[in-house]
Order: sequence, then structure tokens, then C-alpha cells
Amino acid sequence: MKLLTKTNIYISITTALLFTLGVFVIYQVIRIKLDKEVDEQLLSAKVKIVKGLKEGIPPKEFLSNIGQKIYIKEVYKQNAFDNQFIEYVEDKIGDLQEIEGGSENGSKIVTQRELLFQTTINDKAYEVTVCISLSEGKKMGEYIIGVVLIFLVVSIVFLFLLNRYISAFIWSPFYDTLSKIKTWNIKKNENIVFKHNDIDEFHLLNDTVKDLTQQIQLDYYNLKEFTENVSHEAQTPLSIISTKLELLMQQSNYSEKQHDHLLQAYRATQRMYKLNEALILLTRIENKQFIDKNEIDLTDAIDDKIEVLADFIEAKNILIEKEYNKLVKKEVNSVLLTILLNNLFINAIKYNLDNGGVIKVVIDENSFSIENTSAIDKIDKQFIFERFNKTSTSGSLGVGLSLIKKVVDFFNWQVTYTHKEGMHKFKIFM
Repeated sequence: MKLLTKTNIYISITTALLFTLGVFVIYQVIRIKLDKEVDEQLLSAKVKIVKGLKEGIPPKEFLSNIGQKIYIKEVYKQNAFDNQFIEYVEDKIGDLQEIEGGSENGSKIVTQRELLFQTTINDKAYEVTVCISLSEGKKMGEYIIGVVLIFLVVSIVFLFLLNRYISAFIWSPFYDTLSKIKTWNIKKNENIVFKHNDIDEFHLLNDTVKDLTQQIQLDYYNLKEFTENVSHEAQTPLSIISTKLELLMQQSNYSEKQHDHLLQAYRATQRMYKLNEALILLTRIENKQFIDKNEIDLTDAIDDKIEVLADFIEAKNILIEKEYNKLVKKEVNSVLLTILLNNLFINAIKYNLDNGGVIKVVIDENSFSIENTSAIDKIDKQFIFERFNKTSTSGSLGVGLSLIKKVVDFFNWQVTYTHKEGMHKFKIFM
């Protein structure tokens, strides 16, 4: 979830909760105010009634006022209570109302508030009840609350959209920076140009990112140049050393021990030469220098590789089993595909049984696999494709499987390794 979206959600939730609390408080304030006004009206009516009784107006002559009813009756004696405010709901039956399909007596719910008190005037005790309907006041309160709710909902939506627009405007330099970083390519010798902004934090971020990218680019090109120079310059002296050692080995005026020393030096030089070639190849793959593509029939490519390695296969008496379930053609770089197949088959041959081994090749629509018998135990999957990771029995350069992984990644393919019943299996998903 984007930071802007998350911020807007939290702000909207907080605003909605605060507005809801505000509506509740407003409703309670209105209700208290209405009750207070009604009580004041009832007390004012009490004063008038008491005054009228003192002036000798008979109780029966107190008529109901609009929205207000008065009930007065004489009692035997006055009880010890003063003002009692009572609120209740009354189901009032109204006049005959016409409805669809006939007519019936309509009814409505009326909320009443009454003041009950007793008073003694001229040695006579009276009990007085004054009633006022709260329906109109409650309707007014509900109407006000409804208007407030509508206003609050509209305000929340408006604030959400306004906040989103303002936030998007304020954070636009940050997203521009992210976009520039995402599309930045270290191999292109160009600096990142950020959008100008007047926000100190974003300005500091852009300056920091610019300095970091420039330093990373400088380090990358220095390391790339150093690696290429060392790898290429090492080829010539290694070739010279190897040639001179071959010439020395052809001479016979050495003891057996001296000859062994020369042989070990020659093998170490050859190993160094092959390692240097592999590192150059890995560097070229990582630098994406193999950009040419052409359509290659995978079946033909595998058959050609088996034919090239036929002598090595026959020397170890290895049986080749083929299972071509689908004709597969891919747009890939032919050099890299050759490197991939060569390393897969070289491993399958080199670490196979010395006699009676099997190499099985399976081609499906979206994958192909090469599996082989071997006396070597299962390889640790965690480190299998790491450069220079090797077992004590392999004697390999430690870059063969790393080359396989690099080529597969370059093609945007996937490679898996499994070991079952003595068979090592590498499967490539295309």
C-alpha cells in the first residue's frame, strides 16, 4: 500500500471518528437545551396556575393551551413533595385517515413531559399536572442532527479528496525521485536529474541520492575496468607460461621428481587459464554483452552438443536416453545457449560413473532437463549455484554451475536441482 493512501485512510478514519463524536455531543447538547426550555415553560405555567388559584379562578376554568394541557384536582391534604418532572411516550390515536385500500384510525407516538406538583391555597390542597408535548422539539432536534450529519459526511468526503490532492501535490517530488531511481541504469554514463522542489527534506534526499549514485557509478566503472584489464592482461602471460612449460616437459634431461614438479606447475597454469576464461565470460554475461538473438531449435542444439561430446561419452561408456516430447524453438543468443548446454553436459559426463552410467535428456513444451547417474552424493541446494563453491571430490573450477545460473537468469528462465535414487537432475524452465 502506498504511503499516501495509507495516510489518507488513517486521516479519514480519525476524521470520521471525531465527527461522529461531535454529532453525539451536539445531539446531547440540543437535547439538554430542549429539556431545559420545556422545564422552564412548565415552571412558568406553575406560577400562572398558582396565581390564578389565589385569585379565585375555579380549577375547572383552566383550559388547555396550545401544546400544553393542565389538570387540576382537589386532594384531601398536600403530600410532602414539590416539583416532579416526568417524561413518557404515549401512543395517541388520531383522526380517521385514508390509506390505500380503505381507511383506519391512525395513531402516532407522542413524547410527553409533565410537571406534577401540589399546593395549598385558602386551606384547600390541589394536585396540578401540566403537560407539554416534546414531539415538535424532538422533530426539530432530529432535523438539526440530520442536517449536521449530511454536512459532516460531505465534509469528510471533501476533506478526503482535498487531502489526497494536497498530499499528491506535496509528495510529487518524492515520487519523481523514486521513479528516477527505478529507471536509473548504472551502465549508462549519465547523472540523475531530479525535479526542483522547495521542501527541505526532499531536497536533502535528492542530494544524498545523487551523491550515492555518482559514487556507485564511479566504483562500478573502476571495478569493471580493473576486472577487464586483469582478466585480459593475464591471458598473455598465462599462455606464455603454459607454452614454456610444455616445451620443458618435452625435454628428457630432468629427473622424475623434477618432471613431476613441471607437470604440477603446468596443470596449475592450465587451471588458472581456464579459470580466467570463465571469469571473463561471467563478466561479459553480467554486463549483458550478449545481445544478439536468433531462433534456435532446442532439439537440434542438444543433439549437436551430444555429437560434439561423443568421444567423452564413449570413453566412459555412458548410455544416452532421449525423451523429446515437444519441438521447442526459442529466440536466444546462440553463444550463451551453447555455454549453457556445454556446462550441463560436461558436468553430467565428468561426474558420471566410470562405466555403465546414464544421461537422460527430456524436452517438454516449457522446460528441458538433464539428469545423470553419479557416485557423488546429493549437492547442497543452498550453495549449489554459488561461485567457487565445490566439493572435495569435484576438482572443478567452481564456476561451471555459476555459469549455468548466470545464463539462465540472462534468459529470464529458471533452473532447479533435485537428487533422487542416485540421479542428479537439473531442470530448466523456459
